[in-house]
Amino acid sequence: MTQTEHLLVQKRGAWGLIGAVLAILAVGVAIRLLSPAILLDVGALWPIGAALLALGWVTRRIWPTTRLAHAPVTPLVIFTWLVFSVSLHFTDVGSLPSRSADLKGPPVDQVGFSTLAVQMREGRLTVLTGSGPSAYQVEMTRRGGGAGIPLAVESTGDQGGEITIIDVRDPLPFDLDLPVQDNAWLRSSGWSVGLHPDPTWNLTLAAPEISLDLRNIRLAGLAVAGEGAIKVAGASTPTRMVLSGSFTIEVPAGVAVEVLGAAVVPEEWTVDGDTAWFGERGAGWDITVMEEGSAQIITASG
Repeated sequence: MTQTEHLLVQKRGAWGLIGAVLAILAVGVAIRLLSPAILLDVGALWPIGAALLALGWVTRRIWPTTRLAHAPVTPLVIFTWLVFSVSLHFTDVGSLPSRSADLKGPPVDQVGFSTLAVQMREGRLTVLTGSGPSAYQVEMTRRGGGAGIPLAVESTGDQGGEITIIDVRDPLPFDLDLPVQDNAWLRSSGWSVGLHPDPTWNLTLAAPEISLDLRNIRLAGLAVAGEGAIKVAGASTPTRMVLSGSFTIEVPAGVAVEVLGAAVVPEEWTVDGDTAWFGERGAGWDITVMEEGSAQIITASG
């Protein structure tokens, strides 16, 4: 095989890599492994690809050798642009189209609300300690799924403020009549909600799948519907938790907890009918498991 023939084989192989990447993206979006927004991000980063192509063209003009003339510069540049764009999709670059639906609340020192309600029709809801000065943040995950664009409605009243976060496709709360716009390209596997640790939050959360890490969040109350896992810290005052669905609850060792309803509890707990408790009754977590729901209480190690 001559050098020219070898370079032609390399060029066909490079175009094959591009085809493989495009096929992977298409299949990933089709089976909901990837969000359709990844295609928006790749398209939005076309100037990078254009700049690389221009650089390749200039390089060929400066060094017009036979080897460089037949080298697979163009397909390799396009392949590099695709891989780079896909990589950026999974980072926290806020200027990408996939990040356009993320929410960020006002600074925590400028708000008077501590009640948060989240209602998801599809997908997984994750709640954890947020970062930065915002009272709350909502980010769409990078994987594909049926969760739509989150919409936050903030209201204030005599008893304080409230934040309601819903799918933009759902009816607006409080009978509001506001123009909202959906975008089918912005679908994901769920939302990640970050809460500032300073307020004492009263949370009402509902989603098909739920994962809560509230160990660094102060809570006045918690109501959860769906199924999943909940991690909480100790409650210094009596704090109500209402569960509708099936949940695993992790509590620190030695924390006072009382649970009413169908629950599996550690063997050192006291059980009396459908009530079980550990520590002083009425001094810590007061958990109610609604009818047809279930809970498993586990003690955090260490």
